[in-house]
Amino acid sequence: MAMPVFIEKEAKRPPPDAFPRVYTRSARAALRHILRARLKHDARGILLPAYVGLSPKEGSGVLDPVKEAGAPFDFYEVSERLVPDLDDLERKLATGRFQLALLIHYFGCAQVDAGDFVRRCQRHDVQVVEDCAHTLLGGLRGERLGMKGAFAIFSIHKSTWLLEGGFYYDRAGELGDTPLDERDALDRSGLEAFSRLDLVSAAQRRRRLYDLVASWVVELPGLELFFPRVPANAVPLNCPVIVAGGKREPLYFQLIERGILPTALYHTLIPELAADRYPIAHRLSRNILNLPTHPDILDGNLDEYRDALRASVQEVLRT
Repeated sequence: MAMPVFIEKEAKRPPPDAFPRVYTRSARAALRHILRARLKHDARGILLPAYVGLSPKEGSGVLDPVKEAGAPFDFYEVSERLVPDLDDLERKLATGRFQLALLIHYFGCAQVDAGDFVRRCQRHDVQVVEDCAHTLLGGLRGERLGMKGAFAIFSIHKSTWLLEGGFYYDRAGELGDTPLDERDALDRSGLEAFSRLDLVSAAQRRRRLYDLVASWVVELPGLELFFPRVPANAVPLNCPVIVAGGKREPLYFQLIERGILPTALYHTLIPELAADRYPIAHRLSRNILNLPTHPDILDGNLDEYRDALRASVQEVLRT
């Protein structure tokens, strides 16, 4: 009698962390869809971290979809390093006004243990949406971002050269009977362009460039790395730094003059985060600067990049 097969010749089962992707035009489209689907069954709102930006051209990638879905919302406090205030979170959750909490992994790194955050929310019958818009893969190996919440949203265009695209995970398949609005779905051409990308190589290069730029920053007076330590598996979207002495804005423009285009996430906060109510968020928004580390940066330009950064810091922050 033949033995029953226990070693197959090829893989036949999806791994336990293989959640089907639902592709959308953007991360904000994914969030809007999740909210609209959930509001059909539960009128409670969503709790957001108190650091949400606003752009004159793009609006707010976080608050706009919340408003468009018609979801009630409020904010939980965060520290100057965007670590959630878990005591404030639980106080807000205990009110019973929320069905969802948004956990933003700012700049592609975890500010808090996602498992602990999710467990705290579950105790109050609240599901977590992990916002992974700043990290396309969630990390290169090991404990990746986006694996703990009931839902996770990702942005394609923030981490690649493509102009649009995103996707989300629906861990328990709760939204399966809610079709995407046509305007929120990523079209075939976008899917085909995404399928041609070498995401792992791009992520590996982005991480190498982060480590390089961070090594320059630690030698420059007046700049402080936003992340004192980045886990080995993480892939930051860019290199965020804190600029001393209220000099973020002049440094920003000095870098542009020298051919470097930084960002400042987020230099302008949504009006709902008033400065007198959320002073920590506003203090951070005035002093943060994000240095580019994307994979399009050529090796031949790295020395010039380093020298321009040093010269700009010396010009603006000299004592």
